[in-house]
Amino acid sequence: MNHYIKSAKSSKQIQKDSKKKTPWWFYLNVKDLVNPIKIRRLQILSFGALLFVLVIGGIYTWENYLREPTGAEFVDEIVNAAGGLDTWNGIKNGQFTRTHNLYDDTGKLLKVTKETFYFKRGKEGLKLQVKSVGSDKIEVILGKDAEGFWATKDNVSVDPREAADHKGMMCDSKFCEPDCSMSMAFFRFSMPFKLKDNGVHASIASTGFNIAELNLLESSEKEPTLLDISYDPEVGKDKWRFYIDPQDKLIHKVEYYNKSDNEEIRPEEIYWTDHKTVDGITFSHRWIRYWPNGKVMDEYIYSDVNLDDKLSDEFFIRKIPSEIALR
Repeated sequence: MNHYIKSAKSSKQIQKDSKKKTPWWFYLNVKDLVNPIKIRRLQILSFGALLFVLVIGGIYTWENYLREPTGAEFVDEIVNAAGGLDTWNGIKNGQFTRTHNLYDDTGKLLKVTKETFYFKRGKEGLKLQVKSVGSDKIEVILGKDAEGFWATKDNVSVDPREAADHKGMMCDSKFCEPDCSMSMAFFRFSMPFKLKDNGVHASIASTGFNIAELNLLESSEKEPTLLDISYDPEVGKDKWRFYIDPQDKLIHKVEYYNKSDNEEIRPEEIYWTDHKTVDGITFSHRWIRYWPNGKVMDEYIYSDVNLDDKLSDEFFIRKIPSEIALR
């Protein structure tokens, strides 16, 4: 009787033991009765190494293929696509012509202004000079030297502020100087390289687009990446938004939010098209603004770009009428 009870208990114990789960590491073991502990340690070490490789591979894939770039990283990408910062910093002299065509809301051409900008960068900073010829055929040359601003109108020395104002080269700020227009022209021409200056803050933004907007951008038919730009308070108070093609990394649209003297924000929307490479720098050769009805309001067309023009320091010194050399 006792033997039967013991046998029944043993049978139940066997059934109970058979229901226990097999340890997860059981199948990793190589059945070695001589040195089983060493074998298990090697297997755990191999498993750990495999796990480490998978983790590192996952991090690499995330960082290089899946993660969205930061604003600063994206700035580096568009700077490289435009030719690279080293190439831009190597350009010390140059000139470009900008033709401004102004239209009414019916498409009628109202005014044409042709401006040639000259620049030189060196230890003394940036030197600028502009020659402007409008529909009135009056030629104005405006510059700045150690003595201050100077200007000539049809080979006659004139007041630089009046000449600049007559040509529409000055904004409505009470702090505006005669070189306002040419400084801003060179600043915008220098995009996106100016985004590498100190005090610039870049961040990635997002929004939706419609088909008409994508057609105006003339990009790769993919939604562009939006880059928002702001500045340290001591650097500037304006804000910019750049629309970047995710494939070519070039700027296809600019939104400029300028603050007036009374803190009024005045937005400006410009489409950048016709990208070409000149002397290693790729940039838009046609900037367009539109009326609300879709007609072109005005356009800036760049031509005669020479970023290797050798300009002497004497070129930027004020000229008396008899010394003016037409270029």
